Amino acid sequence: MEGLLVLLGLLALACILCGPVALVISIIALNKTRQVHPEAPRKAGEIAPKELIQPPPLPERPVQVSRGRELGRPAGVEAVTAGTRRVDKKSGKELLKAAAERLEQDRRKVADVGKVGLEQQIGTRWALFAGIVTVIFAVGFFLKYAYDTNLIGPSGRVAIAAFSGLVALGIGEITRRRGYGTIARAVTALGFAILYAAVFSAYRFYGLIGPTAAFVLAICVTAAAMLYAVSLNEIVAAFLSLLGGYLTPVVISTGENVPMPLFSYVLVLGVGAMLCAYYRKWRAVDWLAFLGTFLLYTGWFEKFYRPAMRSVEEMPEQMPIALAWLGIFFGLYLILPILHELVRKVKAQKEDVCLVLANAAIVFYYLWVILYTQYRVQLAYCTLGLCAAHLVVMALVARRCKGDLELRLALLVIGLLFLTIAVPLYLRMYAVAIAWAAEGVVLVIIGLRYRSIWTQAGGAVALLSSVGKLLHELPMHTGAFSLVFNPAFGTWCFVAGAVLLCHIIYRRTTELSEDQRGLIVEILYGATTLLQMAAATMEWYGHCTYNVAESAAGNRLFYKGAVILFTVFPLVLLVRPMCPKGIVCRVLAMILAGVGSIFTMLVFNEFYGSSFVAFANVEFGIVLVFVAGLFAATRLLRRGHEQDLHTRTFSMAFALAGIFVLWVLLTEEIYLYWYCRNRFAEAISNWRFLSHMYISVMWAMYGAVLMALGFWRKNRILRFISLGLFALLLVKVFILDTRTVKSVYRIAAFLATGLTLVSVSYLYQFLKKKGFFDVMLSEKDAAE
Repeated sequence: MEGLLVLLGLLALACILCGPVALVISIIALNKTRQVHPEAPRKAGEIAPKELIQPPPLPERPVQVSRGRELGRPAGVEAVTAGTRRVDKKSGKELLKAAAERLEQDRRKVADVGKVGLEQQIGTRWALFAGIVTVIFAVGFFLKYAYDTNLIGPSGRVAIAAFSGLVALGIGEITRRRGYGTIARAVTALGFAILYAAVFSAYRFYGLIGPTAAFVLAICVTAAAMLYAVSLNEIVAAFLSLLGGYLTPVVISTGENVPMPLFSYVLVLGVGAMLCAYYRKWRAVDWLAFLGTFLLYTGWFEKFYRPAMRSVEEMPEQMPIALAWLGIFFGLYLILPILHELVRKVKAQKEDVCLVLANAAIVFYYLWVILYTQYRVQLAYCTLGLCAAHLVVMALVARRCKGDLELRLALLVIGLLFLTIAVPLYLRMYAVAIAWAAEGVVLVIIGLRYRSIWTQAGGAVALLSSVGKLLHELPMHTGAFSLVFNPAFGTWCFVAGAVLLCHIIYRRTTELSEDQRGLIVEILYGATTLLQMAAATMEWYGHCTYNVAESAAGNRLFYKGAVILFTVFPLVLLVRPMCPKGIVCRVLAMILAGVGSIFTMLVFNEFYGSSFVAFANVEFGIVLVFVAGLFAATRLLRRGHEQDLHTRTFSMAFALAGIFVLWVLLTEEIYLYWYCRNRFAEAISNWRFLSHMYISVMWAMYGAVLMALGFWRKNRILRFISLGLFALLLVKVFILDTRTVKSVYRIAAFLATGLTLVSVSYLYQFLKKKGFFDVMLSEKDAAE
């Protein structure tokens, strides 16, 4: 044991001696550098380096007048002037020759210096840095060794450290005034670092001073170090001082869990870095302060807090401390990277934006680790706080630095990202799908801002992955749940909202031409509509299946809700200006309307579970809303686009679908009325005969209405549809009704059909005499 103590003592002595030795080596190397580059004054006639670059001045020539006579010069001086010119010309050649020789000598000197450049660099910089770091560790090990062995009393240990720091400051100032700039900066930084260690050990280990005194002393040391660095514009001094300050808790740590003194000390260092940022733009100092702060926080968190999280099921005792200091550090390093820009009203650089982004990412990571498992709602509130903080800073940047669009955009993206994360956290949604959707939005924004196709493609992949994750999690529900306000439906809405946000971004961007963004905008809008419709349909199906007790009633409720959905979403794809121009949305609307029409006609017979009043009931009102939606789609397509051939084609398709679906639904309504009345109210032996009779009468009336509309709107298609319906009615009356309908009802059906056909024929004859068809032909010829 004694041998081990002796060995440790020798190692400590060696570490302490390495610092001065390195310092002496650096001074000697710097003297060698001065010998290579002496700064002695130039001799008389010696040409300065700048003069070597410039050509020698030409001798001034007198102003000439016409015929070679000089202004105000006697004629007898011409010979003397010519001789002087020859002498000046000879002198100029000598000057150029001397300049060339001087350049050659300087080139040789530079080559000689390059041969010994590595040696001087090692001696002046590398050895200096090694010596400073060695001395810092030596002081720390000395304090720790003295603490462990009780070799010197606590007061003596701290006094020795403080005295060493002051001596280092004095030596640094003396060497600076004598011209040893590099060594002076390093030694001064060493002195500040030793003073940090003395203050921290006096408070943290020995308890010689209270927290207030320690805090004040740390502030004084930090202020002195930063003022020294700022006043002399010495970034090296600031960097090394902070480096020593952050190394001090690591070197003299005793392994005890005391976060308040540690983080208070770290906060002082961060505030010192902020003072530097106020006057100087030293990004290296900013990054050092950021890394040092969060590395110390990470060390405490992993050593003390995470084991406490695993060992207890309830909230760890130090959770408020961890969250409070995390919030303080977040605010500090949200402002620090852009403080100089806010003060000077200049634009931030990419390194500053990266530091803001790194700060947000690290803080959110620790919030996630601390709160996600048991306090997800509180995590959502904290995330909203991060969003609000970034948006507030964005507003401040917009006020102070109006031209810094990149920084404002970065803060806006970060704020919106936290907002998008907070919503699913509050509703307990699927985190992976949410994260991919948010990532897709961010990548799209960045890709458009920097015109990167690959970044935009990455955003599309992220959005597709999010949709794939939603499909992988199907079915949405497996039991009773709260309608709409549940994680599954919220996740689908969130992903649909992310796609819609990308649609809005592409629609409003000026980075792409109209042709480039047109198809992208249509696809994104169509995808948003389809996602939202799928989510609403599955949500309604789950509600009717798991929340409605009776199965038959649940099925009828689902069918009615699905018809409403098929009514709304095709219109969403057609409403302008919400819907973009183009054919994609119209095709999707036509497909949804077609599927909805088939679905409505097939399931309408499942709507009724009891007798009802024909044409005056909620169920028939629901299907009439669907038909009205088809005709509304026709109107939306025709409005403002009468000359568009594709639009008129889609409009006619919707109108024909509405006419056909309404005819089928009216037929089903009459049949179901008599069926349900016979089954649920009273037995009617001839209910089938009655239903067929009224169906025939309804067809005749429907055909007559279509014919009247065709003449009124001058639409041949409606008239041909009416005639086709009359033909179908004749087939029904003569083939089906003669076999199934009794004599009395058969007479009524034939009479109604005959009278209607006679009325139609009379109408054609009347309009022919009035020249209706001639006018239509002339208008058609004029149009062609």
